[in-house]
Amino acid sequence: MQSLKLKVFAILFLTLLSCNFGIMRKIILSVICVFSALAAFAQPRALGIRLSTECQVSYEHQIGDNADFLEVDMGYELIGLVNVAGACNFMIAQPEWTRKGSWGFYAGPAAKIGGAGVGFYLALGAQAGLEYNFEFPLQVSLDVRPTIGCAFISGTPSFYAGGAIFGGFPSLSIRYCFGR
Repeated sequence: MQSLKLKVFAILFLTLLSCNFGIMRKIILSVICVFSALAAFAQPRALGIRLSTECQVSYEHQIGDNADFLEVDMGYELIGLVNVAGACNFMIAQPEWTRKGSWGFYAGPAAKIGGAGVGFYLALGAQAGLEYNFEFPLQVSLDVRPTIGCAFISGTPSFYAGGAIFGGFPSLSIRYCFGR
């Protein structure tokens, strides 16, 4: 089952890289449908939204028996770009601040690809945040994801700092948890 999911994600990612950004909305809708179907299997994963200077559909998948997780977000930036971002987050601490629910501090490397019209960008960075998992299947998190990289506009490479500027704003994520 894991290899099937990996193949589906690889096909969608390669399609995204080779497509015209005019059809990006159709691709994002297709990816949302695929991740919704995958989320129906009862394993530790979460599906929801991530809001800040971007409006994204957010998918989270736990790695192994510990609390580390992969996060994939797809959506629209308020400056008119569409994007796909991913992060491999490691749970740094899980303080017991409340009797009900659980808290967690996480951080890890991140990557992002996006664009519109005649150009696109590739960026690398990091993500750090704080999450709270309720006793019922709902998760709320607050994080930042600054990135920097290279933009390719009409085939000409240039420095992309938009992710460092806009990624520094806190993002609020609300996700429904499956299999927890």
